Amino acid sequence: MIGSPYLVLRDFRVWFRKRRGFLQSLLQSEPAYVRAVDGIDLDVRKGEVFCLVGESGCGKTTTGKGILRLVEPTGGDVFVGAPGPVLAAYEEERARGATDALEELRRKWSLSYKEKVRWGWTDYARFLLLAILGTVASADATVVALGPLVADLGTADAGALSAIILLFVATGTIVAGIGTIPWVKARREMPFMLMLFAALAGYLGNVAFINAYLALPQWSVLIIGTQIVTALASAWMAARALMGFWLSRRGIEADRIRKLRKSLQIIFQDPYESLNPKHSVRDIVSEPLIVNREGQSWAEIDARVRRALDDAGLRPPEDFLGRYPHELSGGQRQRVSIAGALVLDPDFVVADEPVSMLDVSIRTEILETLLELREKRGLTYLFITHDLSLAWVLADRIAVMYLGKIVEQGPTKEIVKTPRHPYTKALISVVPIPDPDRKHPRILLKGERPDPSNIPPGCRFHPRCPVAIETCGWTAEELLDDLREIVAEAGGLGAHYLESAKAVGPSTLLLPTGADLWLKDLVPTRSESHRSLKAVEAVEPSGGSVTVSLHAFSEPSLKEIAPDVRVACHLVE
Repeated sequence: MIGSPYLVLRDFRVWFRKRRGFLQSLLQSEPAYVRAVDGIDLDVRKGEVFCLVGESGCGKTTTGKGILRLVEPTGGDVFVGAPGPVLAAYEEERARGATDALEELRRKWSLSYKEKVRWGWTDYARFLLLAILGTVASADATVVALGPLVADLGTADAGALSAIILLFVATGTIVAGIGTIPWVKARREMPFMLMLFAALAGYLGNVAFINAYLALPQWSVLIIGTQIVTALASAWMAARALMGFWLSRRGIEADRIRKLRKSLQIIFQDPYESLNPKHSVRDIVSEPLIVNREGQSWAEIDARVRRALDDAGLRPPEDFLGRYPHELSGGQRQRVSIAGALVLDPDFVVADEPVSMLDVSIRTEILETLLELREKRGLTYLFITHDLSLAWVLADRIAVMYLGKIVEQGPTKEIVKTPRHPYTKALISVVPIPDPDRKHPRILLKGERPDPSNIPPGCRFHPRCPVAIETCGWTAEELLDDLREIVAEAGGLGAHYLESAKAVGPSTLLLPTGADLWLKDLVPTRSESHRSLKAVEAVEPSGGSVTVSLHAFSEPSLKEIAPDVRVACHLVE
């Protein structure tokens, strides 16, 4: 029996920060991200099988892992088992924009909510105070180390030494202050590395000055040792201040995750990789119970392990408890994975392509087991697959994903029988049909999926879309690439028009004089094969060049076009 929404995602995002070298991170102010999941909305109802479909690299698995916090969400909200009035209040406040009531709802109910780190004057003052205290302590240690010598110095020498120590304190204070600048602390590693390296350089510089001024090399080992220890101590104090500030705000978040960890489980795609080869079946299945401190005794834990194995189809359980993964077949390994997910009695399971690594002969058995468990235990599934024919058989509802976005979602029958989005139509067109006498045209997409760290503007499917129109988001660079391809196909005819061509913005292309007539001839004849030509809005000679202007574009949003059917596409009205 399918009930009310159990899992609700709103503007859910998972971005992975691209790695950079230290110098590159210093020079480039804005970090680059791989936008694996880039703002999706999903409602999975209690007791249903909801299939997330798309080609490899579209973000399906990352979505499932992000829900369970196996990878950290970047933004958006995840509600699990939230009451209907809470969800209604959330939607109402969200429609109003950022409000205190919305923030409170997110803090209390959203699994992905992260406390915003807001630095006030007290935080700056505390951080600076700790850094100054550490620096002063280091200066005092220097004075103590030089104590026997300071008494024998003259007034001038003592004054010079005091000036050096004051400079020493000022240097440490400035370094600590730099660590609190917003653009510096925005980079996670910079405050600590900057303080550590700059402080050590400053301290050792003071050591060199002191040794050179006093000409007492016999004290250098003691002074340098004292300086290094106190430098590390002061940097550690400041680092602890920062870490304490952040960790204190993650306590609520950690408690929320711990409470829901038992209710949310995942079945991984590859049983050969997800099972520890050094652990027996008993160890693998009982580990979740031990980690979560479930079960009052070993007898109770053993009973729950046996029940999970029995439910997963490994019967009798006694025959499998002492075996290791290499002693099992592929289907049996996947059943052990299922048992490990079931042993905590979850309400919701992410099934990440659980049969894609298995032989066809045993896929049906595993799928039947999953459906039986749905009826027996009242489970709710988020089933991840790239196989639309499988989703057709299993799912109550389907969402089609492309490059981090949901492009279409709705009841299975509606999606399969009457697809609206061009990407969905292309996926369905290549599903094999068992009747050899029944033929249907296949839609073969152009090119490869774009890089998720460099997503095309406008509709992110438009570079491959076979029916894209002028407002889908074409850029001047894409038009120029298509013109070069046309010239290559024509054996170089018109190549001289492209020698000095250049894009001067996202929607403006400059061509040499005379190219206007050539381009106007291409638009009606080549726009079906090279659809960026459809985006040409105006071709105007001006001075010694030709200006080509493209139509404006916008990002399509997921809109409802039928009961419970939503599509994100400019072509769907």
